[in-house]
Amino acid sequence: MKRIAPTLIITVVVLFALISTAVPQPQPSPQSSPEIAATISFKETSYHVGEIWEGDKATHTFSFTNTGNAVLHIKKVKTSCGCTAAVLSSKEIEPGQTGEIKATFNTRRYRGEQSKTIYVSSNDPQHSTVQLKLQVTVKSAAHFSPRNLQFGEITLGEKASRVIKLVPDSEAIRITEISVHPDLFQARVLEDEEPGLNQAGEKSEKELSRPVSIEVSLSPEAPIGRHNGTLTVKIDHPRVPSLTARIFVQVKGHVRFSPRMLFFNEDARKQQIVKKIGVEKQDGKELKILSVESSASWCKVELITIDPGRKFDILVSRKPDLEPGRYQGEIIIRTDSPGQEEIKIPVRANVKK
Repeated sequence: MKRIAPTLIITVVVLFALISTAVPQPQPSPQSSPEIAATISFKETSYHVGEIWEGDKATHTFSFTNTGNAVLHIKKVKTSCGCTAAVLSSKEIEPGQTGEIKATFNTRRYRGEQSKTIYVSSNDPQHSTVQLKLQVTVKSAAHFSPRNLQFGEITLGEKASRVIKLVPDSEAIRITEISVHPDLFQARVLEDEEPGLNQAGEKSEKELSRPVSIEVSLSPEAPIGRHNGTLTVKIDHPRVPSLTARIFVQVKGHVRFSPRMLFFNEDARKQQIVKKIGVEKQDGKELKILSVESSASWCKVELITIDPGRKFDILVSRKPDLEPGRYQGEIIIRTDSPGQEEIKIPVRANVKK
């Protein structure tokens, strides 16, 4: 067997050492810096208050902690309806510190299971908006069915009435007073019922243990327009002294017109579009249109008779050379119809560059 020369062994060892030092060795990666961010953490996001009487306030304080490593900024706290309020303890919460949001729900005119939402917006990148739920069971002595009274559309001078029922929720109650506001409305208990009021509206000793019907009437003198009212029934109950229902009605005149507003957009500038207002008398009596004019100098009107004394068209056109901008005015129609001696229809134009 041949022997390897010592000089050859030394040469191989030296070359290996040189190669090892020439090849770059992997370096340990530097540690990444921790993310700087605020974190909002609520102890609870939903709370049920339990049972309370109608008219009482349901309250609960939601507590939260900034579990991040940056200052927590509360940008906005808003509620799902005006019946609920939310008060924030502080808008800025340092890391590790806590804050509070006190929520209050006014249960007036509510009954049964209720759930209200509070929206909390912050600079937490993972939870920019958190929803909190305030829940409660509202007890009441009685309720209205329907909850509100809708008359709908009524023609000027028309006699109209609607019926609403007062329904006891559990035990018998006693009615002590019925009132309605404003005096455009009147209210009375129907004669075949057994309310706690006699026909003169005075207190009676009869108790109400079943639904009772209340008739609400609209005065024929009610003017044209939208009208709102309130029906209030006072009862002999230790926790719920009164109950209210809202009343809604719209009184329209005998002269009907459409549309109720005119708008000229950019196409009207290029094509000179003419808009039309249709006017018609509904009660069979003759209608006289005394005059039609525009309060705006940038548009003109023309009256056309379709059916004498009953049906008319009013053509409305705008000037072709208007400068860019927004324009507004009114078309004014004067008639001999009582309650509608002057009808005003808004007219708008938007002229772009």
